[in-house]
Amino acid sequence: ANAKNITLLNFDDPEINSLPLNEVLDAVEKINPNIEYLFLDEIQQKDGWEKWVRVFYDTNRFKRIFVTGSSASILSEDIGRVLTGRHLTFAVFPFSFKEYLQFSDWKNFDPDFLEYNKNRLKHHLESYINGGGFPETLGKNEYEAKAILTHIYNDILSRDIVSRHNVSFETARKISYFLLSNSSKEFSYRKIAGALAISVETAEKYVSYLTESFMLITLNCFSFKIPVQFKQNKKAYCIDTGLKNAVSFKISEDKGRLYENAVLAELKRKGKEVYYWKDEKKREIDFLVKEGEKITELIQVCWNLGDKKTKEREINGLIEGMNQFGLKGGIIITENYEGKENIDGNKIFFIPLWKWLLVHLI
Repeated sequence: ANAKNITLLNFDDPEINSLPLNEVLDAVEKINPNIEYLFLDEIQQKDGWEKWVRVFYDTNRFKRIFVTGSSASILSEDIGRVLTGRHLTFAVFPFSFKEYLQFSDWKNFDPDFLEYNKNRLKHHLESYINGGGFPETLGKNEYEAKAILTHIYNDILSRDIVSRHNVSFETARKISYFLLSNSSKEFSYRKIAGALAISVETAEKYVSYLTESFMLITLNCFSFKIPVQFKQNKKAYCIDTGLKNAVSFKISEDKGRLYENAVLAELKRKGKEVYYWKDEKKREIDFLVKEGEKITELIQVCWNLGDKKTKEREINGLIEGMNQFGLKGGIIITENYEGKENIDGNKIFFIPLWKWLLVHLI
């Protein structure tokens, strides 16, 4: 493709949005009859766009049609029904740490170069964890970034949840605030219902809306038995650590939970199927990764391993999980500590977060 074969229409433009889609394209094709690749951005602003896209696809009007939008409505089941067999869907996350560095003009990702410059990377990681990866906030000062993130948060609530599902803004705000303030902790619909004086069914609906909108990621407790999974408490995380920081309640810095949130976001960005796990003795693993029918990876996240009891707890959880699922190794993601320990034939790998984000997943 070359520039002459590509056309982008942004439906945030009121002039474009005011006209029927076919009329807009007819006018554009009079100017440029060689369009092969059509990009329709913020397409959710245009009512009935799915049917027009289906017609364009079925008549081979273009080689490829790319439909993008910042609203959860673009991924709704209705679109799936209208465009069955005609579409592939990709969720675009906020920037990864690597993308964040690239935006900051970091060009060399050779592992040896990264190791040599790890102190610089730790500084960047601190900024990334605190501010997050929404492109709109990068390069802004702390106050501007927080204002932008708060605006994004309110937009998600009003546009993707309240308008779409005709529900209460205040209830959506309270539930999201509760879950973002308690990210990485177990929750139940009954607990939310009790805290907000709503029904369990209402709590469940709102959590599903928040997840569907990509504000939240929820994890099930792993079990090979699906009914057991559904009975267990879930955990909630934010799609972006900066967003969590901007709108959640906190009385002290909790890097451990932010690190944990960043790890899960990266796993989901890579398309991993992720759960948390614990046994009847409350030994727990932060993240269990499943591929097909196999458990392939067990990950703990521990910001500070200086406390002996904390380190023992993290290791004991991993070893129990390795025994349960037949694995010989597990990972503990740390702030700084790096190393390997062999405990009764079980290999525990300690990896700093910056390295795991940049090297482990490359």
